[in-house]
Amino acid sequence: MVHLLRSWHSTLGALAALFVLILAVTGVMLNHALDFELEQHHLKWPWLLEHYGVANVEADRVYWLDDNVISQIDDQVFVDAQPLVKSLKPIIGGIYLDDITVVASDDALILLSPEGEYIETMGNAIGIPSHIQNIGLFHGQPVLQTRNGMWRSDFLLEQWEKISLQGVSWSEPATMPDSVSGALAAHFYGEGITVERFVLDLHNGHILGAIGIWVLDIFGILLVVLSLSGLWMWIKRA
Repeated sequence: MVHLLRSWHSTLGALAALFVLILAVTGVMLNHALDFELEQHHLKWPWLLEHYGVANVEADRVYWLDDNVISQIDDQVFVDAQPLVKSLKPIIGGIYLDDITVVASDDALILLSPEGEYIETMGNAIGIPSHIQNIGLFHGQPVLQTRNGMWRSDFLLEQWEKISLQGVSWSEPATMPDSVSGALAAHFYGEGITVERFVLDLHNGHILGAIGIWVLDIFGILLVVLSLSGLWMWIKRA
């Protein structure tokens, strides 16, 4: 009986040693967090960012216009990773027109400079057709597809005529490039995960999410069993 208990005691002791080592190391680091400047340093390991849900930012709409990536996350429109303007309506496409980027939503056209800076928003009040479904180019002229038909204008975007055309180059959704996705993640979540947060989550088990609490409980019970079994063997030997 004692021999079997010693065998179990050794096995459980080896498992508990790793747990105690992690607690000890992380505990010392947290006690000296200010000395080690743990809050000032960040971790950007891909698996860690993905674990914390900050590895990628999912944009609702993405369009490539010339050298810029136009995207929308919730109601914020971005040029590359720079927040530009808010649009309550989803953007549905864009064109590059005479050095001006024109981004279309359901009821307005958003004009951007060649540097990607916001110029103005043109809506129904100044003659922009409503219920826009897509935007494109036909021989360099802007064309809108709406629920009320197709409309064409000149580069001033002031006068629109209803027309039927074939061969329009319509704006198409695109995929978000990794470089812009990473920059957007930095915009939303900062430079990464601080070392202090990572060490704290290791120490309290939150690095494993909800299951981490149960893991800590199991190791706590394991230490109790080790203590009791060790005490019992010492009594028997005495």
